[in-house]
Amino acid sequence: MLSENVIKSFSNAIGNEYVILDPAIRADAEKTNYSTKNKIPLILKPGNAEEVKKCVVIANENKIPVYPTSKGKNWGYGSRVPVTDNNVLIELDRLNNILDYNEKLGYVTIEPGVTFQQLFDFLREKKSGLIISGTGGPIDSSLIGNALERGLGTGLYADRFSSVCGMEIVLPDGNIISSGFKRFGNTTVSNVYKWGMGPSIDGLFSQSNFGIVTKLTMWLMPCPDYLQLIFYKVNSQEKIPGLMEALRELAMNGLVRPAITVYNDFRVFSAMMQYPWHACKPGASSINDVRSAIRSYPGVNELVGMWNGEVSIRSVSKEHGQMQYGIISSYLKDHVDSISFAEVSREEIMKILNDQYTGNFTGHDEDIIKSFLIRKYIGIPDNFPIRAAYWRKTTPIPDVMDPDKDNCGMIWMSPVVPFEGGEVDKSFGIISSIIEKHNFEPAITFQCLSERAINVIISISWDRDLAGEDARAEACYLELNNTLKESGFLSYRTTTLSMSHKELISGADEYDNFINKLKSAIDPNNILAPGRYNIG
Repeated sequence: MLSENVIKSFSNAIGNEYVILDPAIRADAEKTNYSTKNKIPLILKPGNAEEVKKCVVIANENKIPVYPTSKGKNWGYGSRVPVTDNNVLIELDRLNNILDYNEKLGYVTIEPGVTFQQLFDFLREKKSGLIISGTGGPIDSSLIGNALERGLGTGLYADRFSSVCGMEIVLPDGNIISSGFKRFGNTTVSNVYKWGMGPSIDGLFSQSNFGIVTKLTMWLMPCPDYLQLIFYKVNSQEKIPGLMEALRELAMNGLVRPAITVYNDFRVFSAMMQYPWHACKPGASSINDVRSAIRSYPGVNELVGMWNGEVSIRSVSKEHGQMQYGIISSYLKDHVDSISFAEVSREEIMKILNDQYTGNFTGHDEDIIKSFLIRKYIGIPDNFPIRAAYWRKTTPIPDVMDPDKDNCGMIWMSPVVPFEGGEVDKSFGIISSIIEKHNFEPAITFQCLSERAINVIISISWDRDLAGEDARAEACYLELNNTLKESGFLSYRTTTLSMSHKELISGADEYDNFINKLKSAIDPNNILAPGRYNIG
């Protein structure tokens, strides 16, 4: 328990109303989408970097561990729950200012409480021609939180952390530093050049517990004159290795620009609908039984292949786009079963964005590519993908979705695979066999983030209200992670569950020793998010 003097110190620093002891609110913060036991004795809501600093200084003086979170929407990875027990939660959602904006150079400077929806609305108010790289998370999730976890987006800036610079960081001792050229002041060049001069330190504050990022600059995509989207379907697993080889060749030759996305039918099914409880039962029904039950629904076969893929094209004219489409489709035609093409002009994009902002969007139409996928590629925030968390729930999906409060079971795995057809096939064999062995459905996306590597995004879903399901899902997760690691497919991002299993994320002792020397030097009392990514 925290002493009254410590609580009073926090209240004096940030205001009594932002020091939260309410048991019900703390209990909500202790929930995520898998079994956890760690308790949160107190929640702090500082309003600016100086207040964050004061909280950290008090924590250091009293040797109290603190755990920062932006919006706490890290569903499937751990949400707001600290890695170790009895951490004070520092929620940064009150730091929600857009501090700088440059239309011509395409950047914004933001705080960690700024959400995808907030930035979308801001850009529309400015009548901006800049586009957000979208997310599969909720519309009210944090842009900075997603970037620091190296989350993925869509389009040219899908590698979100590669598109940030100029961080402001509160260190565990309370000192505030800036990275890159920002250490020389807020000049324009500090917002457009990532590396600065001397050692580049941005990466130290991604997937770590070395500091609390209180602002950074993020680069945004300019709206193209024309955006074309190629959508294709593949109806057999045997075609996937050849398809991946063709996609890599296109990317290597510069004919398409990553990210390129390929995903299986269960990735689509889990967002479109819920498990077919009327026809199937987990453990008794095979994957093919579930697939057949869903494919018996009207229109599903026409809409969803066993595998599906997207390639986006940015062009200066219709003719330019058609030329690129002809080249790309010639590479893909022998490896896919159907291929579709849609395009929108800059004027159409601006109208779609404005209709969304003004509330004139009337819903998706029959042209699912133009209506749904293009909206995703032009950065319109959408809660639709969250429906996947409710795939195995036996109750209907609520209008307002909160997977933590609704006891949804969901966990993500994120291995990296070389961009080779054989390696993709090998990884898929491991993933599908282990998930099916544990009686779950494999929802898989291959996000080709560069010309050389693929980020695989795997999710399993279950109903936490059903006895024994948490343990079964955790066993599946641990076996899959261990097997993928042993096969050389290492994760680029992980969950707090993995962080409590050292063997899943430890590598060479020399690396771990070096990282922990850094931690000891800047956080000798180990008060900032101890155990996060196995550090400290």
